[in-house]
Amino acid sequence: MQVVAVLLIWQFRRSLTGLVALLLGIFLFELIQPVAIASVGDLDRLQGILDLVPPSFLALLNVTPEFLGGAGLAGYLSLGFSHPVYHLLAGATVIWFACRGLAGEVERGSIQIALSRAVSRRSVYFSRLIGVVIVGAVVAVIGPLGMIVGIAIGEPAGSIRMEYLFIQGIASALLLWAIGGAGLLISASASRMGQAIGWSIGLLVVSYVIDYFADLWGALEPIKPFSLFDYYDPPAAMTRGEITGESVLVMGTVALVGALSGLVVFSRRDLP
Repeated sequence: MQVVAVLLIWQFRRSLTGLVALLLGIFLFELIQPVAIASVGDLDRLQGILDLVPPSFLALLNVTPEFLGGAGLAGYLSLGFSHPVYHLLAGATVIWFACRGLAGEVERGSIQIALSRAVSRRSVYFSRLIGVVIVGAVVAVIGPLGMIVGIAIGEPAGSIRMEYLFIQGIASALLLWAIGGAGLLISASASRMGQAIGWSIGLLVVSYVIDYFADLWGALEPIKPFSLFDYYDPPAAMTRGEITGESVLVMGTVALVGALSGLVVFSRRDLP
């Protein structure tokens, strides 16, 4: 366990600058959301603006004007966690960390340094897995923290239950751990960091596109359950404090299967 801890600390030290930059981007993005809402003024005015937005665009955010009109401030703030920019920043952070720790080290040849010192592949992999879990949790927390600061600064009209932001953090963590598990599996199979990131981001985009277009094109409806985003519902978390048992089961299973499969692949593959 001590070896895993040393490898984990070493990995975080090498990734610190990039992680801080990505986390700062997520924090600022969520901070801007309540400030921007406050700048509009009354929520009824914002509702009038959204009535002019094409339904297909709102489908991108997984909401409807009717929902926003009845959900109040919490509904509008939930857009910050269903926005494509949030998914890109949060998903890219976890994917970058997962792919850097395995495929990136293989590409640079630095992973052989650790393995040449009587360190098992399992120890190396578990240090990367724990790192992904930590990064996913930090990303999930930093978004709600940014929003809390934004609420304090902007003081938007309406009210929101702060404990629901905690629920939203759990929902984000589940999604990010599922993404991280898939990213570890791909990273364990690849020999180049760019290749691993490309495949991981590609799968993330495909999953998002399926969830988005399934609401607009009936032909995709049968495959919607295969999208991770079908089980991620910020409006429900932010307005009702709700995460379904199905969401926990599916995203938790994807995370576990991806992580365990990555261990098997990494333990058996040939390293250059």
